[in-house]
This record gives sequence, C-alpha cells and structure tokens, in this order.
Amino acid sequence: MYQIRIGVGDLRSKAMFESERETQVVFGEKFDLLERGDAYSLIQSQDHVKGYIKTNIITEYTDKSYKLRRFHSHPEIKLPFGSYVSKEEAEKYKIPENKLVRVSNNNFSVCDLSMEFIGVPYLWGGTSEFGYDCSGFVQRLYKFTGVQIPRNSGSQRDFTETVDNFDSAKPGDLVFFKGHVGLYLGDGNMIHANGNSASVSVNNLFDGSKYSKNLHEIFEKIGRVTKSL
Repeated sequence: MYQIRIGVGDLRSKAMFESERETQVVFGEKFDLLERGDAYSLIQSQDHVKGYIKTNIITEYTDKSYKLRRFHSHPEIKLPFGSYVSKEEAEKYKIPENKLVRVSNNNFSVCDLSMEFIGVPYLWGGTSEFGYDCSGFVQRLYKFTGVQIPRNSGSQRDFTETVDNFDSAKPGDLVFFKGHVGLYLGDGNMIHANGNSASVSVNNLFDGSKYSKNLHEIFEKIGRVTKSL
C-alpha cells in the first residue's frame, strides 16, 4: 500500500496535468499502485476510483494512529481535516493534541462537522478543505465518522436507502438532485458545496427563492446512509 507525501494529491483522468481532476487523496489515505510511470502513476483509491497521480509524491504507506480534527500547518506540510498520521508523523510535524483524534474514534456528527467548512471554495474533484465538490464534501464528512461511501453523487444515490419524503428525513441524510448532492441539516436546510455560491453554503429548500425552486425541478431522492463500503 502507498500514500502521498504532501497534504493533498490530485487524481487525474489521464497522465497529464491538463486532464480532468477525478478526485483527491489526502495525507495518510492509503491506495493501491497499479502502474508506476516516470511522471504520473496509475493508482486506485480506497473508494475504488482510478486515476493518475504525480509519481514524485508517492511514498510507502505507514500505519496510522490518528486523524486530524483540524487543519494543521507546518513548514514542511499543510495537513487538511481528515488526514491520517502515525505517532511519529504527529511528532515530526508538531501537531497539537487538540487537533488529533484516534482513528478508532468515530463519535462525531456529520452535521456538526459540516458547519465548520462554510465558505470553503467549490473545487471540481475536491475532497479537502482546500476545495470541495458536492460529493467529495459529504464523502469526507462521512469518512471521518468511520463510514466510507462512494465518491460520486450518482453512486452515492444508488448506495443509500430511499427516504419517502422530507417529513421523514433526518439530519445527516443526503439530498440528491440531477448531478448534485447535499447534506440535510433538518428544518428544510441543506449544506452543500455548490457552484451557485462557488463555496460550501447552507440553503433552505423551501424558502421560495429562485435557487430552491431550481433545485426542486432537478430533485431525485433523499437517501439515508446505512452501511459502509
């Protein structure tokens, strides 16, 4: 198994920088190396996404003890929320104890976690607080609570159990639209990484605004996460 040596690494659709960003891995996430190349190597992430990543940022995976509850900056590296570190890496990068959580500690609310990222820029293919896309945002939140869900919104939609209506919806459910997903907070509110605000923001689905009406026109389903990949 392998990991990256920097905070965040892009997986590209082709072995070139100009190709589309498929997704990202953060520090300490392990992946399989399928084909090593000079400039780019083909890898497969834990959520089964394949893509090309720069070869010079790949390194051997080491077992992890902690995950990062907060962003941490060190002269050698910038580690986003959800990164995984060993005890030695925590010491090397001088990560304070209040930013570290045991990997086994999954006692967190995805809704509470989500509110800390309001204003984070929207980034196609992004899965870190340097920039999220809609499905990367909800996936990262759930992964921090120990639940691995698929990477893209279509697969997430098919992976979740259908909730009949908003009266039955609970905070933490996922709301699916054509090509989009958000995290339901309750009382008609949804937090999502979106192109409308170009950031992570909260919107009320029943406020009568033009945007909420547009969302209702492309609404597909409410889904409940009941399992892990």
